[in-house]
Amino acid sequence: MEKTPVIVPQIYPAKGYSHVVRTGDFVWTAGLVSHGPDGQIVGRGDIDAQVECVYENVKHSLASCGLGFDDVVKITMFATNILFRPRIMEARAKYFPTKPPVSSFFVVTALSTADQLFEMEVMAVAKS
Repeated sequence: MEKTPVIVPQIYPAKGYSHVVRTGDFVWTAGLVSHGPDGQIVGRGDIDAQVECVYENVKHSLASCGLGFDDVVKITMFATNILFRPRIMEARAKYFPTKPPVSSFFVVTALSTADQLFEMEVMAVAKS
């Protein structure tokens, strides 16, 4: 199967990598963070704003392949503080109210910039 990078015009530009890659029915995202379309951080110091922005970026990424949250089979989440976990799990329940995907949650020392508090990558499968 051919690997096809997908452009997502509604989110920040990727530099040196692809935000989304599709191979057949499988779609993978890179780790998506809380940046607006202009590449600037959204919600500096505000975990609520960052979580919502990340989910919006995931939504746009999935939509670029004609998919939605119901098509997600795996999520991997990264946070810089364990105390953010309740808010992150609340958002997961909001966006995946039924048939949630498998998920992993990691607390890390830092993400790619000091202002980033949350990052998420997803794997989705198109319905045949």
